[in-house]
Amino acid sequence: MTGTLTGDGGPGRPASATGVAVARPRTRSFAGTLAGARAEGRAALIVDVKLRSPRDGELIPDHRVEGLVRDLLDAGVDALSTVTEPQYFGGSMDTARRIRALSGVPLMQKEFFTSVAQMDESHALGFDAVHLTLRTIGDLGLVREMQARAAELGMEPVIGIHTREEAEQAVELGARVVGLNNRDIRSLELDEGGVHHSESVVGLLPPEVLVISESGLHTAEDVARAARAGADAVLIGTAVAVHADPVAFLRSLEAAAWRS
Repeated sequence: MTGTLTGDGGPGRPASATGVAVARPRTRSFAGTLAGARAEGRAALIVDVKLRSPRDGELIPDHRVEGLVRDLLDAGVDALSTVTEPQYFGGSMDTARRIRALSGVPLMQKEFFTSVAQMDESHALGFDAVHLTLRTIGDLGLVREMQARAAELGMEPVIGIHTREEAEQAVELGARVVGLNNRDIRSLELDEGGVHHSESVVGLLPPEVLVISESGLHTAEDVARAARAGADAVLIGTAVAVHADPVAFLRSLEAAAWRS
């Protein structure tokens, strides 16, 4: 897909016998899940299984990961993501494997990607989508190479943006799915981004682009605002992890995600 920004968008590895990585059959489509939710008139719910936050410290003790994932799946979460970066977010390849082993829903990897070779690592871990953040990769040529390799392996690239300029770049890259971060990832969650940022940017993207409103979402009203603005999904992590009853909270978000 190619095109330009519009002003009226909105709702709208396993290895082979020779040791060469090959694409697995697509049984969990990240984009398909978002498109299905859009067709139903709601925003899909993606929970980010994030063990630590630079802002809030420990969120999920390691021993609680499996139990939380099972609860989220039982509550009907549409998709999951996890951060594999260890220093700031407490992520690891081992945690990713454990989540993948439990989950039949689409799973996206969030990471500070720096090389095309990491796409093969993501594929080996069983990720269905990779979050390629323009602000941290910096080189659009490298992003294109990552997109191409991810697609070769049967994974879906999600282009991470924050600014209006990056929204334009995502369209130029032919993004089918865009992750619109309400915060500047380079601040490591220490800035005060919120759903108002999504409200100001979502409508600039062409209607064929599926948009995830990410970060800075804390309440059911935040989810409702993102859905009304035209987001096809919301990604929420900290608020779920720290809630006394994550399942009840997720169900309140599910109710708020319907566009009325």
